[in-house]
Amino acid sequence: MAWYDMFSRFYDASIEAHYREQRALAAEALDLRPASVVLDAPCGTGQSFPAFRAAMGEEGTILGADLSPGMLREARRRAAAAGWSRVHPLHADAGTLTLDALREAAGRDVRPDRLHVFLGMSVFPDPDAVFANLWSLLSEGGRCVVVDVYAERPGLQGRMVEVVARADIRRRFWEPLERVGRDFEHRSLPTRAAHGGTISLATATKG
Repeated sequence: MAWYDMFSRFYDASIEAHYREQRALAAEALDLRPASVVLDAPCGTGQSFPAFRAAMGEEGTILGADLSPGMLREARRRAAAAGWSRVHPLHADAGTLTLDALREAAGRDVRPDRLHVFLGMSVFPDPDAVFANLWSLLSEGGRCVVVDVYAERPGLQGRMVEVVARADIRRRFWEPLERVGRDFEHRSLPTRAAHGGTISLATATKG
């Protein structure tokens, strides 16, 4: 996580503009409600928080999990600067995250009914296992949205993305959700050369 701790200092300025539109589309696909509880893993610097909050209002709860203290520092700054309540970034490994940890972070009994995995599946060391754990935390009937970049044979830009993000964009990242979700859908999102591959969104319901 040392690289991501350093990366957090310039992540928003250098990277975020390339994903702003896609984050908005991911939040829309979550079909958020005023009382929704969103698990955002990895939450990074909290770049998706504004879109979640705009859709849910103050009643909704955001649980942002990330393994990088640097990324979490920026996520907490973002939430504090906006004066948001019910936004709880927590230091956690997505592969071992528990409901007890989420409830402790929120200070009350909660269970996510929305799961948002944005640019995580290409980075998780064991994406199948990590996704299985995150999926287990989602309530029955809950909705999941996964967004990432895919390139079967990454070119120069794709390889640069892999180096910078410590990612593997050759993973068919949507398949773990496709295997377990109901009403699965997978579609391409607006893609730029800077993404290094095709960025797409997969969504499904649990149960």
